Amino acid sequence: MPALAVAHHFRNVLSGVQNMLILGSGMGSTMQILAERGYTPRYTLVEADKTILQWALEFAPAGLAAHIEPVCADAEQHMAQNSATYHLIFIDIFIGRRVPSFVISLAFLRQCRAAMAPGGHLAFNYIINDEQEWQQACDAFSIVFPRHTIIDKGENRIFVTSL
Repeated sequence: MPALAVAHHFRNVLSGVQNMLILGSGMGSTMQILAERGYTPRYTLVEADKTILQWALEFAPAGLAAHIEPVCADAEQHMAQNSATYHLIFIDIFIGRRVPSFVISLAFLRQCRAAMAPGGHLAFNYIINDEQEWQQACDAFSIVFPRHTIIDKGENRIFVTSL
């Protein structure tokens, strides 16, 4: 599970994470995994699908609701207008099994970088469907985040980086 790999990778810094931006909420598994490990930062949860966002809120661990700012919006538009900074950003955006092309655009990745607080961290979950698309994702990520690591979880690859 990508969120578990992210929690494991960042375990030494999670106690200092005060706020987190999650782009693509899914069923809220990232919040659940962090809460199970005792971490309850303030979350900004951005999800374009109103129903999925509602489910993520319903499945959030008990007592976490006060820590969540739900945002029903397209992540691309949200980041274009964003002025906040975050200690941890997790990008988990899919349409089916595909990462939308805007997610690996230099503009979007630069907006995500600009949203990282000093000393902040970012993780980006990617499902490999096509090797050429994967290479394009690697190239774009490397331009914006030259110092990064890739966690290999089979067909899931997770880019992780810190400022």
